[in-house]
Amino acid sequence: MNIGIITSFREVCTREDYVIAKSFSKDGHHVDLLDFPVTFPVEKYYDLIIFKNAWYLSEDKVEQFFKDVQTLMKKIEKTNCKIVCSNDGKLKFNTIGKKYLVDLYKQGFEVVPTIDNMKDINLLPKVDKYIKKPFVSYEGFGMQEVSRKDLKDLKLNKEILQPKIDFISEVQLYFINNQYQYAVEYAPHKWPDYPTPHMFKPARKYINEAKKLMDLNGATCSISRVDFLRVNENEMLLLEFAHTCPNMNLLLIDREVSEKFLKNFKKAVYDYMKK
Repeated sequence: MNIGIITSFREVCTREDYVIAKSFSKDGHHVDLLDFPVTFPVEKYYDLIIFKNAWYLSEDKVEQFFKDVQTLMKKIEKTNCKIVCSNDGKLKFNTIGKKYLVDLYKQGFEVVPTIDNMKDINLLPKVDKYIKKPFVSYEGFGMQEVSRKDLKDLKLNKEILQPKIDFISEVQLYFINNQYQYAVEYAPHKWPDYPTPHMFKPARKYINEAKKLMDLNGATCSISRVDFLRVNENEMLLLEFAHTCPNMNLLLIDREVSEKFLKNFKKAVYDYMKK
């Protein structure tokens, strides 16, 4: 099988994609790492494309990123080439973005309180500061802090508003399709300094909460990450769901866990290719 792993050669996280490529190669497959954006018709050369760690880490290229991804996916979908992490689930990040958080909050999920209409401001707790985020963004691009006194003049245009919450760490749960794999914790948080994460064992209720998102999304074959804010020793709030080529921290977790993940990921891919 010819496999193309689309990544970004400019980013450190690309190193974990070399590990994934090597693992598939050991099984006898031809594997190429491809720099995003690809400039040739990959759908003609590969049986499988794995979309992984491919980003433009520049705020002025966020919209271009999603346009390039959509163009690429449409080309591949017209052929016999299959895609892993194609963003084909119901929670399409490139169209509704973070808006799903509004719906989850209204449905009673343990999520960071979120609205997208100032008419619903009373649904948010009263705090001194709030965070405004674009529907479609990543890496904190476009995020703005808003004081309580400025709310009366605030308008939301394809944006969400959340209270600024004090928390002790950020926890990330990783899934293959809808199956939980492992979790890591960033203390005190991931942005902007990115401390080294360490392995974390979340309570079963949060694994189940995250799994509901996997089931709701229903992607064909994917790896996904669900982020929580750990507000105290026993409580976490859902922050976001990342299912577009997420970094898996494979080089920073326990080797045994990493090897188990690769085994499970390859099985999921091989099962997908048989369909």
